Amino acid sequence: MTAPDRPGLRPKPVSQNPISGHGAVDRYFSLSARGSTWRREIFAGISTFLALSYIVVVNPAILSQGGIPHAAAFFATAAVGGLATITMGLWARLPFAVAPGMEMNAMIAFSVVGTLAYSWPEALGMVFWSGIAMLAVSLLRLREAVINAIPPQMRSALAAAVGTFIGLIGLQIAHLVTTSDGRLSGLGDWTGPPAIALYIGLTVALPLDAVGARAAAVLGGIAAAALYCAFAGIRTDAVHDGVHGSGAAVLRFDLTVITDPRGWSIVLVLFALDFFGSIAKVVGLSAHTPLQDGNGQVPGMRQALLVDAGATVAGSAAGSSSFVAFVESAVGIRAGARTGITAIVTGLLLFSCLFLGPLLAHVPVEATTGALVFVAVKMLAAPRSGGADRLGLAVTATAVGVTIVTLAIDQAMAAAFIVCTAASVLSRRRPHPALWVTTLVLTASVLLQYFNL
Repeated sequence: MTAPDRPGLRPKPVSQNPISGHGAVDRYFSLSARGSTWRREIFAGISTFLALSYIVVVNPAILSQGGIPHAAAFFATAAVGGLATITMGLWARLPFAVAPGMEMNAMIAFSVVGTLAYSWPEALGMVFWSGIAMLAVSLLRLREAVINAIPPQMRSALAAAVGTFIGLIGLQIAHLVTTSDGRLSGLGDWTGPPAIALYIGLTVALPLDAVGARAAAVLGGIAAAALYCAFAGIRTDAVHDGVHGSGAAVLRFDLTVITDPRGWSIVLVLFALDFFGSIAKVVGLSAHTPLQDGNGQVPGMRQALLVDAGATVAGSAAGSSSFVAFVESAVGIRAGARTGITAIVTGLLLFSCLFLGPLLAHVPVEATTGALVFVAVKMLAAPRSGGADRLGLAVTATAVGVTIVTLAIDQAMAAAFIVCTAASVLSRRRPHPALWVTTLVLTASVLLQYFNL
C-alpha cells in the first residue's frame, strides 16, 4: 500500500456513481464506490467500539453522582447509543458512532444537580427540551446552513481542536494530566500503570502505522490491555447492576421544568453544547478524509444531524444526558471506515453491552489511551487545506489553545469563530450572516457557563 492510500492522507473525493454490477447492499452503502471492503468496514466498526467502550462504564458512573439510577444510565447509554449508531449507519450511511457526550454528563451531574440543586428528573427534562430544539433546527436545516458557511480555515481549525480533544482524553485517562472542575490543573503520574499502558499502545501502534498497517491503533490497544491486566490485575471493584433496574428512569423526566425561567439558560447551554459540539465533531472527523465529496461536503450530513438530535430526546427519556457524534469515531475512520457499515457494527456491539456489561466493566479503560493519543497525533499531522495562510494558522492556534485550557470543544469553537469573524471585519470582507449568528450564540452560551448558567 502506498502512502497516499493510507486513511487520513490525501483524501479521494467520494464518488457519486456507484460501480455497476455489485449487489444492492454494496450499492446502497457505496462500498465499492468508496474503495472499501466488508472486512475493512467490520474491522473499523470493532475498532471504533473498542475506542469508545469506556463510555458504557464512565457515563453511568458520572450520572449516578447526580442521582440518576446507575442501571438506568447504563441502559440508556448502551441501548440508545446502540440504536442511534445503527440508525446513523443505515440512514446517514456514515461511520459515526453516537454516544453520551462527556462534556454534558458532567454538567448534568455536578452543575445542574450538584450546584444548582435541580432534581435529576428536572435535569433530564432540560435535556429533553434541548433535544427538541435540536430536532427543530435540524429539520429547518439551520445546522446545515452553519456548516456550509464555515470557511476552510475554520474547518481545519475544528479538525485540529477535535484531534487535540481526543488526545487530552487519552492523557487524562492515562493519568498523565490532572483536571479540576473540568479544567487541566497539572501533570499527573507519568510512571504508573495507566501511563505505561499508554506507552505500550503507542510503542506498538507507531511502528505498525509506519509500515502501513490499518490495525495499528487497535493492535496497540490489545497489547496494552493484555500487559496492563498482567501487571495491574483485572478490575474487581467494578460496579454493575446488569439489566436489573434499567427502566428506573424511563419517562421519569420532568417536562414542566420548561415553565421555570431559571432553567431556560440551562436549556440554552445544553442546546449550544449539542448544536455546536456536533458540528465541530462532524466537520472535524470528516475533514481531510474520503468522507467528503468533491465540493468538500459530507453526503448524509442532514441525516446524521437528525440522528444525533433524536438520540438526545430518546436518551433523556431513558435516563441519560445529551448524545453526540462521538470523537472516538476517528479511530475507525483511521482504520479505513468509509461507510455506514462501520456504524452498524459499532452499534450492534454497543447494544450487546446490555448483556456483556458485567464482563465489560472489568476491561481496563486505560487500554484505550494509546489508540486515542495515536489518532490525535495523526489528525493533528494531517494536511490542512485552507489552513496554511496567516488567518488559518491564527484560527487553528486559537482553537487548539482554548481546547487545551478549557477541555471544551464549544469554547474552542467560539474563540475560533470570534477570531475568524473579527479578521473578516478588519479586512473589510463581509462575513456570512451565519457566521455572525453562530459567533453571537456561541459567545452567549460560553458566558452563561462562566456565570454559572
